[in-house]
Amino acid sequence: MALILGRLDLEARGIWYPLLFSAFVILFVVFMKKRHLTWRQIYATFGMVCSLSWIADISSAIYFDAFRYGTDHGIGIADLLSITFIPAGLAIIYLNYRSQSNKWLMLILFTVLSFGIEFASIQVKYFHLINWELFYSVFIYLFIYGCLLPLHKRVIASGFSSRRQL
Repeated sequence: MALILGRLDLEARGIWYPLLFSAFVILFVVFMKKRHLTWRQIYATFGMVCSLSWIADISSAIYFDAFRYGTDHGIGIADLLSITFIPAGLAIIYLNYRSQSNKWLMLILFTVLSFGIEFASIQVKYFHLINWELFYSVFIYLFIYGCLLPLHKRVIASGFSSRRQL
């Protein structure tokens, strides 16, 4: 039991921040008014973004030693929750509220929001930059919110609109 509890990394500084924010994002996605996404599209977006965020975060943190979460021992519970739910939840919220008329506002708003989340996690001493600079993330966020997520939205909108049976 001590091994399991030790692996959860419950003593990491600032652990409350990713736990609280993950819970907030989950609750927001569940209870938000579904404007531009169906539950199927939310499911597809969650799977795609979650998979890509795991690949990107783990490869960046392990292979390139760009940053680390929590303590140095490995992946803890807060790391699992934040890598899984925060990027996917933000992507779902972004796509749900983004429209043709507000696409630039949403791009700027979610880039600033994502940057603020990352900045705050550094300030509470949970997220530690090693071979990464904070301002690099702005370009990543602009690319994700400006290019990748709108492309994903077009794919899922066309893929789930037909009623074909397999």
